[in-house]
Amino acid sequence: MPTQEVQINKCIYCGGVGQTDEHIMPFALAGKSILRKASCETCRDITSRCEDNPLRQNWAVARAVLDYPSRKRDFDKEVFPLEVVLKDGTKTVLQLKRSETVGFAPFMEYPLPAFFTPSSNYKSGVVLSGHTLVGFGPDIKILIEKYGIKEIKYKVTHKSNYFEIMVAKIAYCAAVAAWGLDALQEKFVLPAILGAKDDVGYWMGCDPEGKIIPMIGKLNEANSIKLGVWQRADDENKYIIARIKCFSPSDAPEYIVVVGTLK
Repeated sequence: MPTQEVQINKCIYCGGVGQTDEHIMPFALAGKSILRKASCETCRDITSRCEDNPLRQNWAVARAVLDYPSRKRDFDKEVFPLEVVLKDGTKTVLQLKRSETVGFAPFMEYPLPAFFTPSSNYKSGVVLSGHTLVGFGPDIKILIEKYGIKEIKYKVTHKSNYFEIMVAKIAYCAAVAAWGLDALQEKFVLPAILGAKDDVGYWMGCDPEGKIIPMIGKLNEANSIKLGVWQRADDENKYIIARIKCFSPSDAPEYIVVVGTLK
């Protein structure tokens, strides 16, 4: 994704005075593209909450291994605990430096956004269809051999649909950067991003066969965003569709978001 800097000077969430910058892809994921003066302080506090659980908890070790930036942590000075069972049956917790640990990153998988399947009886929240665990860093076989590991125990906690809201927020910011805030007519994902509605699963999901928008695949960049416009045969609305892949060089799942409509 090419680096962008777009001057907005207006809060893209409430329409108020733009006071702070917004990264399109989060800074913690090495995002460099920025919407300048694109959020008021109140909306910034609300919309930034979704990033804590996925980025600073579930993906923290992966970010450290990949040398992604952090404003508050020095990954070089940290040790990363890894709960294991050794070949002799001993249960222990290894304290590893980032140069030798494996950065596990959990990814949830979903069906198509309920927007595309109106007969699915969607009510609220999200519907899960699978779970993928991707590892970054040294070959795990080296770690197993070095410490005599029989079993690795890995725990992860997903909170309050924050991951899905973060993906929707990335898609929304990318659409604003591409078309401009005034070009967006309906902003479907905005209530979920602001915590006003629990409907993020209606707009966000997976499209593993690329039926709605072509797949991104593996790319040699940190993260990737692809935008497109989709129309139904019997509908004149132009729907903004975003496809997002975090950790682009990996086999991580890709997500699609129905952001809204164009004027």
